[in-house]
Amino acid sequence: MKKADIYIKTDSSSPKQTEKRYGYVMECKVAGEIKTREGFGKITGTYHKAVLTALIEALERFKEPCEIYIHTEDVFVLNMIELNLAAWAEKEFQTTKGKQVANKEEWAKIWDLSNKHLILTELGAHQYSRWLMQEMKDRIFLGNPRKKCDEEERKCLKNSEN
Repeated sequence: MKKADIYIKTDSSSPKQTEKRYGYVMECKVAGEIKTREGFGKITGTYHKAVLTALIEALERFKEPCEIYIHTEDVFVLNMIELNLAAWAEKEFQTTKGKQVANKEEWAKIWDLSNKHLILTELGAHQYSRWLMQEMKDRIFLGNPRKKCDEEERKCLKNSEN
């Protein structure tokens, strides 16, 4: 199975429903060379919802099953992926007390997208944390995201290798 990494960062870890920006970097090898793709966005919601949204966008870009390492500072999201996601899906995203899981739609989408992959998690700041924060700040002022999108990078998700 091919290996890839998803690195996620948000501009705020506030639990309040506020506007949040997020960014992610996907990294994989193509012909022995590391290639990256990134994505950025904004939502009005909680910290967890911003991380989940970034993860969904990244997972939607995969073309084949991979061993995917998810890197973020969001302890809750990583714990729920590892410990509760399968149980929640089995119970149609209801808690053990019968209440709907917060961000049910996002969790359901992650469940659907992640089923074909081997998902592993890594907690904490990562090699792209500072760059993602700077890019989010720059994009606020520039207003128009700079996009890197060449054919070789597009092949990353189809032709990644260990």
